[in-house]
Amino acid sequence: MKKKLVQLTALFLTMATLTGCTFGKGSSEIKPSENPVVNSNVTVNYTMSEETVNLTEGLTPSEVKSVAPDEKDIEALSKASVKLASNVANNAKGRNFLLSPTSINFALGMTENGAEGETLKQMEEIINGGIESEKMNQIMNYTSNKMEGAADVDWNVANSVWFKDDGEMVMNPNFLEKVISYYDSELYKAPFDQSTLNDINGWVNKETRGMIPVILDSISEETKMYLINAIAFEGEWEEKYEENDIRENYTFTNADGSETDVTMLYSKENKYFTLGEGEGFVKNYKGGQYAFVGILPKEGQSTDEYLRFLDRSRADLAEAVKNARYEDVRTMIPEFKTDYDIELSDIYKEMNMERPFDPGHAEFDQMMEPAAGDTENYDIWISKIIHKTHIEVDRKGTKAAAATAVAMEVAGAMPIEEEIYYVYLDRPFVYAIVDKETGLPIFLGCQNSMN
Repeated sequence: MKKKLVQLTALFLTMATLTGCTFGKGSSEIKPSENPVVNSNVTVNYTMSEETVNLTEGLTPSEVKSVAPDEKDIEALSKASVKLASNVANNAKGRNFLLSPTSINFALGMTENGAEGETLKQMEEIINGGIESEKMNQIMNYTSNKMEGAADVDWNVANSVWFKDDGEMVMNPNFLEKVISYYDSELYKAPFDQSTLNDINGWVNKETRGMIPVILDSISEETKMYLINAIAFEGEWEEKYEENDIRENYTFTNADGSETDVTMLYSKENKYFTLGEGEGFVKNYKGGQYAFVGILPKEGQSTDEYLRFLDRSRADLAEAVKNARYEDVRTMIPEFKTDYDIELSDIYKEMNMERPFDPGHAEFDQMMEPAAGDTENYDIWISKIIHKTHIEVDRKGTKAAAATAVAMEVAGAMPIEEEIYYVYLDRPFVYAIVDKETGLPIFLGCQNSMN
C-alpha cells in the first residue's frame, strides 16, 4: 500500500511543478440518495466512502484557450450528431430514444487526450466529425462555460476521471493536465469494488440532480479507469402555456398504429423550417439562448427512416435551426417523459470506429503507463461507452439530464401572414434541445410511442 501512495504522490507533485497547474472542483461527499428528487433546487446528499480518495481538492485548472466553434466546426458536429442518432435509431427499432451528443462529446473528448495514431484518427473522424482533438478540447471548454453561464435556464456540467488504485498503472501527467484544465475534471483514485460502484453512482446522481440515480450496474475486474460526464438542464418556456392552450385527452398515434390519449400543449410560434421531407419549429426557453426543436417527418415515414435519410444526404440540422424562417406556425407538443440507456461501443464499431475498442491495437499509451519498476507491457482499450438520459416536457418547461461513462480496460422579426403552417407532434417525431447560437443539439431524440 505504501508503494502505491508514493507513486501517486510523486506523480501529482511533478504535475504541479512542471505545468504550474492546479486542479479543478471536487467534493468529498459521495453516496447515492435513496429517493432522488428531480428538482434543481434540491441537493442530493451523499458521502464518499473512505476507500475513494479525491485528488483535486484545493486545486484549480491552469489557464487554457477556449474557442467558439466556427461554421465549419458546427457543420461537422451537427452531421456527427445526426449520424450517431441515425445509427441508434436503427438499433432502437421503433422504440423511444434520447441521446445527448454533448455529454458524449465531453466524455469521449476527455478520452481522446489519451489516444494517438490510428485510434485518435478514428475518434476525431467519427466523434468530432473531423475536428482535431486539441481544437475539440477548446470547443468543449467554451461549451461548458457557456452552458453554466446561462442566466435564464439552469445547466449543470460536471466531468470526472476515476482510476483503479492497484499499483499496476499510473496516470500520464500530460493527459491529466488536459482533462483537468479543459474539462475541469475531478479526479478520484479508488479500489473499484462495491464502494467505488456506490461512489460513482452517487456522483452521477448528484450531478444530474437525481434524474439519473445509477450509471453503472457493476464494475469489471479488468476495468482500470472511468471517464464520466454528467449534464443536467432545467428551463422554463419563454412564452408560458395558458389554460386554454392545454388540450387534454388528445390522440397520439404510436409507431405501431395504436393510439394513446395524451395532454397536448398548443402554441403559436414564429420559427419554421424544413429539413429533408420533415417540417420543424423552434420554441424558445426563457432567455432565448436555448430552445426546443420539434420535427415531424412526412406522413408514412418512420423516425428512423427520416434520420437515415438525413445522415445519407448529409443534411445539416444545425444550419436548418439557425436559418429557420419567420413564419406563422401553429404547434402542439405532447407532455411526455422518457428514460433511455444504451451501451454505444457496438454502434461506434458499426460507424467504422473500431480501433479504440481493439485490445491488441488501441493506442491509449498517452493516458496511462506502467508503474515504476513494472516492466510488463499493457494493452489499454475502451471496453464500454455507457450512456443514459432522462427528459420531462410539460406545460412549465423541460427538465433533462445525461450521463456518459467511458470504461477503459487494461490487460498483461414578425411572422409572415400569407401562409400558416401546422406542426402537430401527434405521431412519432424527432426532437432536440439546441443552442440557438450554433443550432447544435445538446439533446437529440425520437418519441415513437406514448405507451
